[in-house]
Amino acid sequence: MTNNELKAARIKLGYNQVEMAKTLKTPYRTYQDWESGQNPIPGVCEVAVELLLRKDEWFMASVFERCERKIQGGESV
Repeated sequence: MTNNELKAARIKLGYNQVEMAKTLKTPYRTYQDWESGQNPIPGVCEVAVELLLRKDEWFMASVFERCERKIQGGESV
């Protein structure tokens, strides 16, 4: 994962740098160094970010599926 990919993931998740650092349980300055490209991004961080993105996708897919079932069943959403 590049620093630009990390930044893009953070923006996609809707987090600022402080929120992303807290979510990854890492110091803010460390996160800044990763995102700026000053330090390499650890593999474990890359895996965690990928899981955060998938969790968001899974959640949204679940919401859409539930809404679709209710609409097809004539229920109010």
